[in-house]
Amino acid sequence: MSASVTWTLSYDSGAEAGGYTDCSYSRDYDGLQAQGFEHLCPDCAVITRGDATFTDGVDCFEAFTGSPTDATRVEWWGVTAAGGLHRTGADQAPMGELTTFSGSSGDGSPVSVAWESTYEIGGGNVTLSAAGTLSWEEDGDTILTDFWGPRAGPYACEWECNDPGDLAGDYDLQTGDVMPNFRLQDQCGEWVDLHDFAGSYVVLDTSQFDCGPCRSMAQTEEAFLEEMRSRGVAVRVLTLMGDGLSDPYGTPDASTVDWWINEYGLTDPVLYDRGYASALFPQYIYDSTGEDFGYPAWLVLDPQMRVISGNVGFSSWDAVIDIIEDDRAR
Repeated sequence: MSASVTWTLSYDSGAEAGGYTDCSYSRDYDGLQAQGFEHLCPDCAVITRGDATFTDGVDCFEAFTGSPTDATRVEWWGVTAAGGLHRTGADQAPMGELTTFSGSSGDGSPVSVAWESTYEIGGGNVTLSAAGTLSWEEDGDTILTDFWGPRAGPYACEWECNDPGDLAGDYDLQTGDVMPNFRLQDQCGEWVDLHDFAGSYVVLDTSQFDCGPCRSMAQTEEAFLEEMRSRGVAVRVLTLMGDGLSDPYGTPDASTVDWWINEYGLTDPVLYDRGYASALFPQYIYDSTGEDFGYPAWLVLDPQMRVISGNVGFSSWDAVIDIIEDDRAR
């Protein structure tokens, strides 16, 4: 996928009084299809990850954002079958819808794209208008393996393999919905499917290594598991690890995951997140609790992988225990 877009910044009199001046900047984008990231744009037929490089107007962009920027950054672009364009400039972040475009591509021919937004800035407003071209086509020299292909054998970490094969989750998550499947790498270096844990209650915990409450939750995780299993309750805690509060969408390195496991003596899966939790947790938690997203955030799934409840923050595991016991009593 390739794109060439120019953004024009038009400041009103209030912003101009604050020292802003109309200007423009341009970027070229070149990306390759990325698999296993449906959570970033569930409606997209094609999702690509690539580099966006300034071709003009870096000073204009820096004046708008108020901070220096690199000449090249990672961006994600996606298109829907109906002609919707989605994009984000944060690596592995949810992709917002920008516009629809006329015509079609897929054969390398360019189509026109455009979108517009207005922001408050410097005591006034600025209108940001983007216009350019977008094209995509199949690259016969680059062969992608099927990310969702069958697993070769049992997990090296000896997790269960209970996916019934007929679970379908909706990314517009509601209580009672099946949690959409993910495939994330575990501490043994293998790709793990969420739905393989069907048959057990599952606590999905999204954590950052430099988050104090996240550490408290991890420190008491094993005691929670022992308590629930002593009651005869099959339960798993799947930790979705990010790359720290300064890079919440990022995937941690192996040393971070290994440290986390060893520091807290964890025996359940600790998974390298790829933006899955950031894409699905915030809206569900806000809709069901009114709380803004933060860390740790957690969801509780029943043995059929349906969402029971969730929340943000941690003081003890009592709330999780109550949720599970209430569900068992129904």
